[in-house]
Amino acid sequence: MRVRNARFVLTFCCAAAFVVGCAPDDPPPEPEGPAVTAVVSGPVGHTLLLPAADPAELALTTSQQIFERSPVAVLAEGYPVEGDPEDDDVAAAAAVRAAQASAAEDLGAPALLVGGAVSAHGVTDELDRLGVQVAVVVRPASGPGDGGAAEQAAVAAGAAVVDLRSTALPGRSDEPGALSDAEASRLRADVESALLSGSSTGVEGLREVLALTDPQPGQEAAVATLRAAGAVDHEVPGGDIAASPESIERIDMAQALAVIGVGPSFGAAADFGWRVAAAERGDLLPTGTQHLLPARYVTTAGDRRDEPADVVERAASSAEAYADLEGGPVVPTVVVQASARAGHPGEDGDWVAEEPLAELEPLVDAALAADQYVLLDVGAGASTLLEEVEPLTELLRRPGVGVALHPEQRRSDGGLPPGQVPVDEVEAVITYIEGVVTNHGLPPTTVVVHQTRPESVVDRERLADVAAATDAVEIVLAADRTGGPTTTEWVWGRVTDDVPDGVHAGWAGPVYPPTQAADLVPTDPAPLFVAGS
Repeated sequence: MRVRNARFVLTFCCAAAFVVGCAPDDPPPEPEGPAVTAVVSGPVGHTLLLPAADPAELALTTSQQIFERSPVAVLAEGYPVEGDPEDDDVAAAAAVRAAQASAAEDLGAPALLVGGAVSAHGVTDELDRLGVQVAVVVRPASGPGDGGAAEQAAVAAGAAVVDLRSTALPGRSDEPGALSDAEASRLRADVESALLSGSSTGVEGLREVLALTDPQPGQEAAVATLRAAGAVDHEVPGGDIAASPESIERIDMAQALAVIGVGPSFGAAADFGWRVAAAERGDLLPTGTQHLLPARYVTTAGDRRDEPADVVERAASSAEAYADLEGGPVVPTVVVQASARAGHPGEDGDWVAEEPLAELEPLVDAALAADQYVLLDVGAGASTLLEEVEPLTELLRRPGVGVALHPEQRRSDGGLPPGQVPVDEVEAVITYIEGVVTNHGLPPTTVVVHQTRPESVVDRERLADVAAATDAVEIVLAADRTGGPTTTEWVWGRVTDDVPDGVHAGWAGPVYPPTQAADLVPTDPAPLFVAGS
């Protein structure tokens, strides 16, 4: 038998954040039926994203994902959410949501909202699923005598109703809506008196579950439900984990069993999982975050025959000459010659001479240790671009390592003339590197495509779609200068004309003249990568 509805109205006569009426003279009849104990469970996977923008939908899905059963729930009509904070209706709704959150956390119970995308019927279904015996209904102190749609949902579920009224009072502005110890104790006692014999408030909470929040008005119920279940929450401004060194450190230190993202600002579920994995590794890029931008990258060439310390020093010195570039910090970048076009087919017939991977590692390690970025320069021959990139995977698994491609070195494959590759080949490299980044929890990286003419990548306008589809790889089209100032300007104009949306420009090739290099850097568009040597 379902619990028969009974209404409890509590009274506090002191000035407080919660004001309630008088209890009925006659105690409610003892409900019949089995006792229910609160049960919570963590996400099935390592990460869980709760992306709903509507507050009531967000609260409902949070309860559905975290609570399996609960003898108590806290209900409210917390709308309107948006508007002028000075507006009486907006302020009253905010006070109700704050009161609801405080009560839910103290009782160890889920918080549910009626309104928006969730009807009273939807809340009733959730109360039935949870086996709720007692529903605490929060409403404004000056509101109507009944609990409105929230109370109707509780009554329809056969739950006893405890009425709790909220008000924002002077002297409580530091924690608006928070219960005092005495209020919380009184509320628990009255709720427990309405529970079936053997049931009680509270829950044996989750362990090692981290909830990441970007608190927005209306999310109080969802966050309170997670806190009630035992999750520890951490605020991430704007939902941008990668932009916050503090959040990265917090996630890295926690190494939680499960991480939950609350709200739509954390993006898509797959991206959220990748960002969490990257934060748990704790690796920062030279920007000081896990974002490549904003920054300008000044490149210095090096190969396996160079002394790593000398290359790193030269890279730092070259970057200093460009310190006044606008667009963020100037990042020294070492271009490591991983392979180059060859004058003969070689044993594998690809017309590319590859450097031994082990001999590149000291230079890569030295640059990364010096907080510099690394580009692996990859030659082109008869094989596809991806076939030349794949052998470098071990180095690409290190945070802060990207690749530079040279499609104009391509030998003719019979379908296209020499010096041209289809955009599909560039896309294949980007997709592959995106997989390396996301599968290994790395910060984003770059793919730089050198060009002296735009047609070297056939249908390159399609790179706009590729760029829009990933946050893991930044794409750069580098105008590869081949001579004096006239040639430089001509190449820059051709390559940067109609650069696809979402794709960056780069300024590469020999510096001419060296003493005026920084003065020659274009500004429209401002290049992401700049050749320093």
